[in-house]
Amino acid sequence: MPVQKTREELAAFQLERLKWTVHHTYHGSPLYRQRFEEAHVTPDKIRTLDDLKLLPFTTADDLKAGYPFPLLSVPLDDVVRIHASSGTTGKRKILSYTAKDIDDWAYFFARCYEMAGMSSSDRVQICVGYGLWTAGAGFQNGCERFGAMAIPMGPGNLDMQCDFLVDFGATVLCCTASMGLLMAEEVEKKGIKEKINLKKIIFGSERSSDAMRARIRELLGVEHIFDIPGMTELYGPGTGLDCPSPGYPLLGGLLHSGIPRPRHASARARGRDRRDGRDNAAERSGAARQIPDEGPHEGDPRHVRVRLHPAAPRPVPRALGRYVHFQGGQHLPGPDRPRALGHPRHRE
Repeated sequence: MPVQKTREELAAFQLERLKWTVHHTYHGSPLYRQRFEEAHVTPDKIRTLDDLKLLPFTTADDLKAGYPFPLLSVPLDDVVRIHASSGTTGKRKILSYTAKDIDDWAYFFARCYEMAGMSSSDRVQICVGYGLWTAGAGFQNGCERFGAMAIPMGPGNLDMQCDFLVDFGATVLCCTASMGLLMAEEVEKKGIKEKINLKKIIFGSERSSDAMRARIRELLGVEHIFDIPGMTELYGPGTGLDCPSPGYPLLGGLLHSGIPRPRHASARARGRDRRDGRDNAAERSGAARQIPDEGPHEGDPRHVRVRLHPAAPRPVPRALGRYVHFQGGQHLPGPDRPRALGHPRHRE
């Protein structure tokens, strides 16, 4: 994947991938071609990144209508793996992957490990679920691509987890926040804090409070606790990583983020926005906002930092309204938050 050294290069790359994505879905997916035609959009109308506003949204109904293989723009024979969401709000969302998708996912997940300051000498104990859920495969594939040692434990079994922390000298723990707290309490209970070598923890899937993180740091003595955002609709975890500075650096070569103005927004709300120059509606909802780079990733044009409004609970950026994924794959909506243009898994 190309590396962009300036903001201008990144914007040019994003536009190139956006044009490719629109062309691919328009010509490869009957459903998206229909959506484009209803919106009076053709690939040749996409000339700048601002033309994102022309694209139709994908809704949960599109997923339901296309189950079990929704929104594909490649032949089914090109699909080499599927993952799925939990299905807590109805039918599971099925994610289809080509071999190119698996390779891309491993690459940008490895970038997240790089952002966490890891090295190939790290030993990564992966305590998240495997199987249909995207977490286990994502954490492990990214770890192997990065070049660190993966210890694929899966969740639960605290006795064995603690034994492996001691015996294999794991330096990084990947788990949910609740699993991290259980592990910390178990380490304290067994009195093995001085026998383990943990330096970092990467959370996924669950929210965690500052108090919870502080308690885990106290019990385990780790240097850093990160959170890795992600969603089933975008491969899975690995779209970015939080850091000690406020915000989430997102991978700019993979995603273009923004906040759409709802069509039904009141004239009064729009007037307030014009007067104070802010998106008040987004701010009231705890929306994400782009901010200048600062902290350990300062100056890296590949990262787009997004800061949460103080009212928004960590760790999930809730209002990254218009996601467009440039490297291929279905882009699907959240259960109650329609997202932008979906697109197919592909090979190049």
